[in-house]
Formats: sequence, C-alpha cells, structure tokens
Amino acid sequence: MGNSRSTVIGFALLFLLWMGYVWVNSPSQAEIEAAAQEKKRLDDSTALADSLQLVQAQAMQAAKAQASSKKDEILADSSLSQTEKDSLIAQLPTAPQASSLEKELFGPFAAAASCQGELQTLENDKIKVTFNTKGGRIVDVELKEFKGYDHETADSRDKKALHLLNNAKDRFSYFIPLANVGKGGIETQDLCFQAEAKGNVLVFRAYAANDKEFIEQRYEIGESGYLLNYDFALQGLDRYIPKTANSIPFSWQSNLNKIEKNPSYERRMSSIHFKEVESSPSYCTCGSDAEETLEKEVQWVSHAQQFFNSSLIIDGSNKPKSGQLQTFMMPDDSAHLKSLTTRLNFPLANANNLVYNMRIYLGPNDYDGLSSIDVGLERIIPFGWSIFGFISRHVIRPLFNFLASFIPSYGLIIIILTLLIRGLMFPLQYKMLKSSVKMSILRPQLSKLKEKYKDDAQGMQMEQMKIYQQYGVSPLGGCLPMVLTMPIWIALYRFFPASIEFRQKSFLWADDLVSYDSIFDFGYIPVIYDFYGDHVSLFTLLWCVSMFAYLTYNGRQQMDMMADNPNAKMMKYMQYAFPVIFFFALNSWAAGLTCYMLFSNLFNIGQTFLVKSVLLDKDKLAAEMEQQRQDREANPKKKSGWQARYQDMMEQQRQMLEEQKKNKKKK
Repeated sequence: MGNSRSTVIGFALLFLLWMGYVWVNSPSQAEIEAAAQEKKRLDDSTALADSLQLVQAQAMQAAKAQASSKKDEILADSSLSQTEKDSLIAQLPTAPQASSLEKELFGPFAAAASCQGELQTLENDKIKVTFNTKGGRIVDVELKEFKGYDHETADSRDKKALHLLNNAKDRFSYFIPLANVGKGGIETQDLCFQAEAKGNVLVFRAYAANDKEFIEQRYEIGESGYLLNYDFALQGLDRYIPKTANSIPFSWQSNLNKIEKNPSYERRMSSIHFKEVESSPSYCTCGSDAEETLEKEVQWVSHAQQFFNSSLIIDGSNKPKSGQLQTFMMPDDSAHLKSLTTRLNFPLANANNLVYNMRIYLGPNDYDGLSSIDVGLERIIPFGWSIFGFISRHVIRPLFNFLASFIPSYGLIIIILTLLIRGLMFPLQYKMLKSSVKMSILRPQLSKLKEKYKDDAQGMQMEQMKIYQQYGVSPLGGCLPMVLTMPIWIALYRFFPASIEFRQKSFLWADDLVSYDSIFDFGYIPVIYDFYGDHVSLFTLLWCVSMFAYLTYNGRQQMDMMADNPNAKMMKYMQYAFPVIFFFALNSWAAGLTCYMLFSNLFNIGQTFLVKSVLLDKDKLAAEMEQQRQDREANPKKKSGWQARYQDMMEQQRQMLEEQKKNKKKK
C-alpha cells in the first residue's frame, strides 16, 4: 500500500474522528428550544423573587421614613412639653417591624428578611473575594494574576480584569425547611446576614428569635492560593424544623462570563464536573444542554470553564446523598456562555448543632495546583479520554514542563516538542517509506498479474499474497505506522487548547496560542461564519500549503505507481481534498496546535527527502528483496495459521466462482 494512500487513510480517520466529535457535541434544535424555555422560566422566577425583595425593601424604607417624619413632627410641636415629647417618641418603634407578609414567608427569620445588603471582602496575593451580607454569599472573585478578553470592544485583543461568579442572576442558596411558613421554608439567599471579620476569617450569621438560634456561613482564606475553607452550620433551630424533614436542598447557579478570545470553543469546554464517592470523576456533556442525576454521596462539584473553575469540595461525613446537575447553552449573541446549575441534598439530622465542612476553589485549571488538593479535581482539565488523555497528562505535559523549565519561549517549546516527537516517530516513518519503495519495486510484477487475472479477483489476491510473502513485503506497512501515531496526534489535538500554560502566550504573529491566530478579520458573514469563521488563521493556511507541497513531492511517485489502478484518479482527488477540509475545520482551533502541525509537516517533508534521497538505495533494496525471495524458496517457512486459513478461504471462494461460471455456461 503506497504512502500517499496511507496518508489519505490517516487523514480520513482523523477527519471522521473530528466530525464525530463535532456531531456528538452539537445540540439539537429541540434541545436548544428546551434550553431557551427553561432559561426563560428561571429568569422569570428570579425576576419575581427580585421584585418581592424590592417591594419588601421599599416597604421597610417607607416605614423608617414614616417613623422619622413622625418624630420630627413631635419635636416641632410647641404645644407639647419635653416630658410629653419624650413619652411619645419612646412609643415610636426604634426599628421597622416585620410585616405580616414577611412573618408568613420567613417565620422566625422575618426580622432578617429585608435589607439592601453590604459588601465584605477577603483577599490574598492571588484572589480578591467579595461577599454580600444578603445571602452571606460570594458575589465576585477577582483573579489578580490573570486577564480576560473584553468582548465589548472592537479589538478582539483587548483585555480586562478577570472575574468569576459576578453575575447578578447567580445563586448560592440553601433551603431551610421551617414549620408554619408559607413556602415550607426559606432560602438563605433571601436573608440578611450579620458579618463579623476576624483577620482572614469572615463569619455571616442570620438570627432567628435570639442569639442562640442562627444560620452561619464561615469563610477562611489562606495567605496565598485559590482555596477557601467554608463551613455551613445550623445552631439551635431544631424546634423550627419539621420532624419529617431529612435534607437541606442546596442550589448553585452560575452564569459564566466570556473570558477567552474564542467564546464558541470556550462554551463547548464549559460544563459541570463532579465526583461521587468511590467513583471516577465525570461531567455533563460539554457541547450541548445536559442533565445528570446523582445517586451517590457527592465528594465535589465543579463549575468549570476552559481555563478556570469554581468548585465546591465537601469534606467530612455530612456529604450530599443525591442531586441533579443541569447545563444550558447560551446563544452566540448572549453576554454569557452557559448557565450551570447544581442542586444537592445535604443530610439533615440535628439542627441544634449541624455543620457541613467544605472547601471552595476559585481559580485556574492548573494541573499541579488542582492535583495538590488531592481529590481528583485535576480531571476537570479536558485533556481527552482513555489512551489519549493518558498521553496528554503523563507524557506530553511532563515533557512540556521539562522544556519550559529552561526555555522561555512557548513557541520555541512547540517547535522543540515537534522535533522530539517527529524524532521518536522516525522509525515508523522510515518503515512506512521503505514499504512504499518496496511496493514500487514490485509494481511491474503486480501489473503482470492484473493482465493475467483480469476476471479473477480472488486468484489475483492469492497471487499477490504469494509475492508479498516471497519478497517480505507487508501490504499494511504503509498504513500501520500512520495508525500507530494517531493517538499522539489526537492527544496533542486536546493538549494545546486545554493547557493554561499556553494561555495568552504569543509566538510570531499569534497573540494567544490557545486560540486562533488571525491575520485578517473580515467580520461576521452568516453564510461563511458557520463553517469557516470570521477570520483567516495564518498557521492553518501555511499548514495547508505545506500539505500540498508534501503531496506534490511525495504523491507524484505514488500516483505513477498506481497509474494502472482504476481508482488512481479518485485517490488523487481525495488526497488533495483532505487538506482543504482541514483548512476549514482548523481555522478557529488553537494556534498552538496548528503551529505544531505546520512544523511537524515541514519536518515530515525533510524526513521524507532524507529517507528517499539518502538512506534508501532503490537498486540495493531490490537486490536485497530478490535475495530474500531466493532464500525463502531454498528454505521455505511454514505458513502461520492465519496465512494458511486466509489462503484456504480465498481458494474456496475462487473455486465457488468457477463453479458458478460453469453452471451459467451450461444454462
């Protein structure tokens, strides 16, 4: 089998894998419509809750204003003595009383039901975390060492401070079941917590009837790093909670910001990852809307984007026993990527003294940093599955880290990495090219067989097998090396756009190696955008040109060798079609990958020239093959079981065809 043909087969397999990946991760129209409806329902529900809170806040402010106005009237009344004024003022409420609606909705927490909320912060050298006393929750996280792309400007290269969890519609709330309350309980997101800061610790408490009955959320930040210690506790609330209640539902919704240069790819790579106890980490389908039901104890849940994540790690024995996960794709014109929702059911036992010990990670998808947490959180990085993921994590990544320890240029690292990989693959490349030359040497004999066995395909195949065995040529010699190297190619296909080390690193004209390298932006054109994009990637263009150069140099000989093959013209068209297909497919892919492909192809051209022009002597190889044939005839080896069975099968088929022909002639 010729080298060009093996190249075509290899690219065909790669293209099919890529198409399968795109198809699996593409949402259906029904899923898109269902997601839009569900998102509208969530937005309407949130808007209703916001309206109720606004009405409550306005009522409380009006009550305060009315009390203040009444006090001013009393003080201004000259007909009253000072004693009478003091008596009347003392009868005024010192603070607005909870309305009957608030008492009905919030029960013992009615006094903590209405407030505007105040901001509190914790920070170290890596992150600044902002909290709101309304809900006692995180409302913004600034990552100090990173920048995100500003999608509100005309220049796609503009950057701004990178923030997580800062959408007004985000939720991080527990539902506390309460007896004799309108909705059967309260959401912590609707309560006003009192904040107390102690150094690197921030404690939020929402009180019930007295200071011994409260809901507490405690956050502690380290001197450095991206991890917060987080505890959620109930104290003295057993008398308010129904005896039938056995869980505390938890709801966490994140509306993800557009952070990266290529939001389309970032959207596909954003999802909810999770790990159940005694199970391997898993995730909701990335490229479409998805739902997942959790039926075991949950160890952690991560709302992850392409290079950053917010993760809740549940320590201790009070782990959630079940839950549901949902992801909703946002349209391209939305200000956000995806809506991620996690619902967990925490076990409820003694509400007089109940504590859930947790940790919250808010930071980059750094493999070593996530590995150090030692809960498997590093598996959220989308390096791929099975053998491909293993190669990315445990072969390519350590090799890259080693090179990065003394080479400052990430583009130069890619070139050296390419050179090392091509060097390791050279024995397979040499074997493939040698097989191609051997096939060209046998071409005259194979052509004679075609003339002899024009109408006998089985006989032709049997004689071909005999010739291959005589001269020690494998018909798969040109294909097998290509197949064996495919896992490395696919691993690299996932490695570059998943490695935060390449993020916003420039090389030559590429300003970000994890996104496309654009030399010309021609704007949004609907007909073109869906299958090509709105830009021209120079690395992809140069790779395509180099592929045509390689096929022209190496493929001409193969086409000459296949000149008498009726499928030769089709093979020629196919081998030139695949670079064109990949030109469109890779235009919006990571520049690190297309840079690797370009230099890999240039090295491949150099290796091919070296082997065919220097290392392989066609006349000498023909003499070796002839000597091998003579040796095999002088000392015939016993055929392997597979070869014997294959030839017997071919012989039986040939005899059956001959019998059929004879029967037709008799008729």
